[in-house]
Amino acid sequence: MSNMINRAQQALSGFMSGASVTSKNIQHADDTNFARETVKFTTGSGGQLIVNIQRMSDSFLSSRLNMATSRSAAGSSVYDVASKIDKLITGSTEIDGKYENIFQSSITKMSSSWDGLLVDDTPSTRKTIIADIDQVRVNINDMARSLHQQQDTINSQIKTSTSDANTLLKQTAELNNQISKTPPGNSLNDLLNRQESLVRDLSKQLDVNTRFGSDGTVRIELKSGMTLVDGDKYRDLKIGKSEFSNDYSVFVNGKIVSDNPELLGGTIGGQLEVRSGALAEAQRKIGLMAATITSAYNEANRKGFTADNQPGKDLLAPITAGALPSKDNLGDSNLLVTIDPKGYKELTADSYTLTKTPTGFELYNNSTKVVTSSAGLPIKVDGLDISLSTGVMMTGDSFLIDPMRTAAEKFEVVGIANDIAISSKSPAVHGDNGNVSSFINVRNNKIMFNGSSTLAEGLASVFVDIGINSATALSQKQASSSIYHSAEEEWGAYSGVNLGHERISLLGYEKNYQAASKIVQTSQKLWSSILEVIG
Repeated sequence: MSNMINRAQQALSGFMSGASVTSKNIQHADDTNFARETVKFTTGSGGQLIVNIQRMSDSFLSSRLNMATSRSAAGSSVYDVASKIDKLITGSTEIDGKYENIFQSSITKMSSSWDGLLVDDTPSTRKTIIADIDQVRVNINDMARSLHQQQDTINSQIKTSTSDANTLLKQTAELNNQISKTPPGNSLNDLLNRQESLVRDLSKQLDVNTRFGSDGTVRIELKSGMTLVDGDKYRDLKIGKSEFSNDYSVFVNGKIVSDNPELLGGTIGGQLEVRSGALAEAQRKIGLMAATITSAYNEANRKGFTADNQPGKDLLAPITAGALPSKDNLGDSNLLVTIDPKGYKELTADSYTLTKTPTGFELYNNSTKVVTSSAGLPIKVDGLDISLSTGVMMTGDSFLIDPMRTAAEKFEVVGIANDIAISSKSPAVHGDNGNVSSFINVRNNKIMFNGSSTLAEGLASVFVDIGINSATALSQKQASSSIYHSAEEEWGAYSGVNLGHERISLLGYEKNYQAASKIVQTSQKLWSSILEVIG
């Protein structure tokens, strides 16, 4: 009799445990990082009831969800910036009931305003031309400032994201220490749920590999194999200036890990990817437009003479740039990069790396991978003149040459109405507007991309490229989001809480508890009756 009562009491305890676990599952139903628990009943060798609480977690499904989380975060980061760039540069504004692109309209108006000089060379016409050029300047400068602000914003976001990742790495290492000292049971399961949540949050910042020890602790590595968390030890992510610029790079243990943003993954990888990708491309291509307009109109004006018989001079400030030295340079040299007045049609939106070798110089095109060798400086390439400005360049020293990325910020009108040189001969005579054709040719001739496109066609090409970047980013974001939701559903099907099932289980435990309770009560009454008879 006492054995039956003991077994019934064990059943009561087991059903209470089951009800408690089920209630816990229901309580955390909305927690997407909570792995539900199940209760398994077995019988020991002595006939005693054994209650096992099992956490429903699968490392493969968790790793797949973490990877999908990282890629979705990266895709969102890239699209967020790429779409803003697309709207800024190619977007339309309603003007007088019509939608038009302000930048494109201003270039069209500037290109057409020269026709007026063929009809009537008046101070008013000349002032209108300068005003139209200046409107292009306003639009280009505004876009350049907005893009630069976006660059600063991304750098700030990288700093914040890196700090957030470091907090998660530290918490994971501290949690590992707790997990290693906690025996199996409810407390350990709660810690493991916390661990899953931390790793998931970390995956939003970085794409990581996870390796779990037999004691439940997790080892976290970057996809490159660099260890971030091992036991209760962790490595901080450090941010520092890039080799050639003030943009942030990411380092671990003194080694750069941000040179392959797609491998780094997560929000941080996406921010790095779009900064060096869609953003830098937009800056360079708007800069290319500015450099081409500057060089073409200056060349046209220098072909003619002003009304006071002076040779035409620059209407726009010539765009020059310094090269960015590597922080590891041994020499103290500085370079000067100018645009060849006769070679501006060859300009590209590419950047270059110049390195001093034992026998001369090597210029590496970072886009086409083409290497140009030279015994000395200056070097002429793609419409650029690269020369030594000051100092001495030592073997191994290198410079980043990226003039188009800042060219739009330097687009400036320096000429006035009287500086427009439309006379073809000196001394100028009334009615001599022979050089107007030079300015009209800026509009009509193919002066961009090695003589393959007019100014309007070049701008259209820039718009297309920027639009493609945005569309590609959207497609990748949607694809990664779809993969994420699929991985989330698979994880949820195995580890997530189904409220309907849990409520049914809870009712079952309650009924079984009531039944076992009646058995205990009946047995106790029967036992009491037997004792009374015996007594």
